[in-house]
Amino acid sequence: MNQYERYSINEKLEIISQLAQEKKAEDCILLDVEGISNITDKLLICSGDGTIHTRAIGKYIMEETKKMTIKMHHQEGIENGKWILLDFGDIIIHIFDKTTREYYKLEELWNELIKSPKAHIND
Repeated sequence: MNQYERYSINEKLEIISQLAQEKKAEDCILLDVEGISNITDKLLICSGDGTIHTRAIGKYIMEETKKMTIKMHHQEGIENGKWILLDFGDIIIHIFDKTTREYYKLEELWNELIKSPKAHIND
């Protein structure tokens, strides 16, 4: 946590995870990609039951984190709702509808990288 941030990464993760759960996000998984990704440290991947649900989850997280002064750097996909990305810098949240999540299998791709010793950027 730097001097300008109010919350540590673990506090932000707890808050964001709780917000997703409050909107009934499904199949939430956390991936630790520190040392593998040069753009983020943690990935939170979850699903909604259709695009109305995913947009509700995404908008709720955006609204509540803004109230708490948790800085979001970028967001994509909120209009479409099939794959929403919320970038909080050290944490990136992916909210998928079930069909899109199954198609891209993002957690499987990251899990392969996590297990691969060649993938670590700090080695």
